[in-house]
Amino acid sequence: MINFWQKTANEIWTGRDDSHESQSAKRMFQVVPIVEEPQFNFSERNALIGFACDEGVKRNRGRVGAAEAPDQLRRVFANFAAHQGHEKLIDCGTIHYRESLEATQNALTDLVVLLQRSHNKTVVLGGGHETAYAHGLGLYKSDRDAKIGIINFDAHLDMRLAAESTSGTPFRELQEYCQRENRPFHYLCIGASEVGNTGSLLETAHSSGAEIIWDYECHLGNLPVLEARLVAFLEKVDLIYLSFDLDALSPSSMFAVSAPASLGVDPQLYLHLGKKIKESGKLQALDFVEYLPSRDHDDLCARVAARFIWEFTRGL
Repeated sequence: MINFWQKTANEIWTGRDDSHESQSAKRMFQVVPIVEEPQFNFSERNALIGFACDEGVKRNRGRVGAAEAPDQLRRVFANFAAHQGHEKLIDCGTIHYRESLEATQNALTDLVVLLQRSHNKTVVLGGGHETAYAHGLGLYKSDRDAKIGIINFDAHLDMRLAAESTSGTPFRELQEYCQRENRPFHYLCIGASEVGNTGSLLETAHSSGAEIIWDYECHLGNLPVLEARLVAFLEKVDLIYLSFDLDALSPSSMFAVSAPASLGVDPQLYLHLGKKIKESGKLQALDFVEYLPSRDHDDLCARVAARFIWEFTRGL
């Protein structure tokens, strides 16, 4: 039994119906099935999971509202055209915040372990970036022998030293888990901002062996260098967990987030790097976090986020 789980409402997966034109004129809402009961007796699918929780953002003194993101992202994504490569997606419902952040994270971890051990890939729609500790831990626990690499598209390193779990601590928590379990910790943050990370955070990151590519390095003119660093990281690991904090994007394209970037990275660059990660054949888990529907306008930011979901899950 998975705690705090709820089926996705059918009315969320709706959109324009063009099926009268052709059998191939389908949209995502017409090809993504919804799990009715928390049994998950399938394999070789891309399991879409909501994590309706932003308690970690609240603890981190950030702007709340990301708990409303999973269903809003589904609504926008549902009306996108479906193409070959999307047929593996299946909506596995949402874990809702109940009791405490830790209990809610445990519920997501349990679901991720269950799905990963059944040979599925997991795609989580957060939620705050506290999503990452639960999601990453589930991947580590599901395969105790794999060398797992974490790639974080983010303006922040999220390795804070705090007394409790927050949206700013997930990768330090995963590093500490690896240390306890005597497992290697491979972490690459792409798009980090020097103005958004203190000296203390940098010390923690460097002592853990984390690799950093700064936001000012992330431009198309530097693409050969970026690709070389990405490939070198991919070659060191067996599986990749990609966490996409949407605040890493330039604020002109992603302003509806918990902490908008001061500079940010162009969506086209992240799109290119994400495709390279997917083409490696090692992408096993990914999530999208920190989108705030209440701060959006005409679903502009939701469309950007949903486009990344669409691109990264196609052919996964």
